[in-house]
Amino acid sequence: MLRNFTRFVLHCRLEDVMAAGVSMLLLVFFLTTRLFVSFQLQGHDFIFILLPVGILGIKCLLEMLLASDSKTGNNLDTGKYLVAFFKPLVKIVRDWFPFLLLSACYYALYTNLMLRVNPHTADAFLSKIDASLLGNQASFLLQPWINPWTTDFLSLVYFSYVFTLPGVALYFYLAKEAKAFRRIMMGYLTLMLMAIISYLLVPAIGPDEFFADQYTSDLNGHQVIRGVDYIMRVGRVGYDCFPSLHVGIPLLLSLYLFSYRKKAFMPALVYVALMCCATLYLRYHYLVDVIASFAYAPAAYRLNDFLLGRWPGEKIQMQPPKPIDIKTAT
Repeated sequence: MLRNFTRFVLHCRLEDVMAAGVSMLLLVFFLTTRLFVSFQLQGHDFIFILLPVGILGIKCLLEMLLASDSKTGNNLDTGKYLVAFFKPLVKIVRDWFPFLLLSACYYALYTNLMLRVNPHTADAFLSKIDASLLGNQASFLLQPWINPWTTDFLSLVYFSYVFTLPGVALYFYLAKEAKAFRRIMMGYLTLMLMAIISYLLVPAIGPDEFFADQYTSDLNGHQVIRGVDYIMRVGRVGYDCFPSLHVGIPLLLSLYLFSYRKKAFMPALVYVALMCCATLYLRYHYLVDVIASFAYAPAAYRLNDFLLGRWPGEKIQMQPPKPIDIKTAT
């Protein structure tokens, strides 16, 4: 039986095994220890995977409802008709569910586990590194440059993170580039799991709260942008500074865009630079958190390709095929 189970696991998709494994480990941890109080599935890290799933679901339903009788299987019996009708929706759930599940686990992990595992925050240590690099804290050095318009713009840049990963993944999914989609989303999971380990080892709340009583200038944006900032602060996970996933995930996406859409690579790097500025200006992260992202993202990129290339289950092509020369082909 164990051999059959092992064979079954090894033939599954890697993302399915990761999602099931982490979820089961988290459930066992929840049921057998006192470190967890409750699961609280909320926050943008969970919701942003629902955005493309919702869009795909609506698109799929509209296509099915608008399809002609000949295409929807008018001559099929009821059972076969229902199977044909819901098959596209089942495929969408099948393709996106592992990432939805792990995003939910990511948020649940931090609601009450972080400081129970490691009660010593690392803000003093991280801020000391920043001071040695800059002579002061980045957020203090940026105070003379604070104005409402800059705050508004960088708050929108920071908030746009919610749409970057699902937007790029949705694009490749709709383009039916399944291998690119799986590679990007698996890279996201690999980076996220690496970050989870780092957050457990180096929990930090960030300069905005650690130095709250030392700032002489408030980040006063306009009223609408204050609402965006409120959503981000309520939805964020506490003690998740080192590394900055707000920088790490866009950087990881830029690496995949270099492989599949080279024209989008430079705009992606500009976006990464703006996100670096936003995380520091808005006082969410220390400079060392941003620097760490430039190590974590390439490491996740390489580790992800290593795992996907050697996993015995459903294979994935690591590099996109070379474009066909039309003149040579004809």
